[in-house]
Amino acid sequence: MNPSSSVPRRGILVGGTAAAVTGILAAGAQAATANTASTATKKHESSVSASLKFGKDGKFKIVQFNDTQDGPLTDRRTLELMDKVIETEKPDFVLINGDVIDGQPKTATEVKQAINNVVQPMESRKVKWALTFGNHDEDSLSNGTNMTEAKMLDFIRGYKYNVNTREDEIFGSSNSQLLISGSRGNKPKFGIWLLDSGRYAASQIGGQDFKGLKNYDWIRPEQVQWYREASKATECRHGKVPSLMFFHIPLWEHHHMWYGSQFTSNEADHAAAVKKHSIVGEKNEAVYSGAFNSGLFTALLERGDVRGAYCGHDHINSYMGNYFGIELGYGPGTGFGPYGKNGADKHQLRGARVFELDENAEAIYTATRTVFAKDFGIDMNAARQPLDKPLPLPKH
Repeated sequence: MNPSSSVPRRGILVGGTAAAVTGILAAGAQAATANTASTATKKHESSVSASLKFGKDGKFKIVQFNDTQDGPLTDRRTLELMDKVIETEKPDFVLINGDVIDGQPKTATEVKQAINNVVQPMESRKVKWALTFGNHDEDSLSNGTNMTEAKMLDFIRGYKYNVNTREDEIFGSSNSQLLISGSRGNKPKFGIWLLDSGRYAASQIGGQDFKGLKNYDWIRPEQVQWYREASKATECRHGKVPSLMFFHIPLWEHHHMWYGSQFTSNEADHAAAVKKHSIVGEKNEAVYSGAFNSGLFTALLERGDVRGAYCGHDHINSYMGNYFGIELGYGPGTGFGPYGKNGADKHQLRGARVFELDENAEAIYTATRTVFAKDFGIDMNAARQPLDKPLPLPKH
């Protein structure tokens, strides 16, 4: 993705049908109007279907994988972990939350093979799934593959059980709103927001480089505006729909929550933050947030529909907590290919995060927890274990 270019934006998937939100959005970052909300409501009226739906028991389970991040010969243990998590948890929806592949592919076919390897655990079990893009998914462009995120999105949307929505004009290629219908009827009971957090900052902005700053990309104001307007439109049509949000690169607030402060990284402050924010899980590396804070968290506070915002990116962080009424957290890194902890413990935090929903519970969103490869009896040897050959590509 070119940070300076305007890339696609996402529609709304209500149980599987994409509804363009172009009419919902004011151009650029202009303020919303009452007419915008009215237009958005009309868009929703013709977009409800039942692709994502609570079970007859009123339950719905989400599994979040992160950073599968490998080439056409994916480490076989990544797939073993995904297989075992899906077989054990029996999720209704699975997300790969960014850095689906890395820069190893040399051809467009190898890009497709790398993606195909890590979506087969869902496709083969007929489990609905989606992905967000991370900072590494376009790395193979430097090898001449010409596989942009937009082209990858076209490819993955050909899978039978993929529920990513189409490209549109907003920055990024994996922004989506997915609405989960209740067990009876098509009225949405819960939502899933997916945002594309981009790749890297430009080499310079305003003649200044990013020395001393984290040089990762950031969720753009137009994406925040898209979320705000789509959220308003959803509330206008269906009432406020509680939701979870997923994106790859963490927010500044993921750092602030851990330390209980904004501009320090003092571990002495962490003990108080644990109590204040009910933090659980591990932090084994810095929070590698985007270079700029574009205000997504304050938009979440304003709208009041997102119960938790979860990222990946930092493979060996697995913590979560409650930050002023909104959960902020990580899913652990899933892939056995990229970096992990040091030495013999390299793979000790390979895992996934599970979210449990119950439409009969007052909050609907009832629990989240992490599961790890080491608990499934998967080989933790630090040495790489690639596939002998890529999994067969689908006919599409």
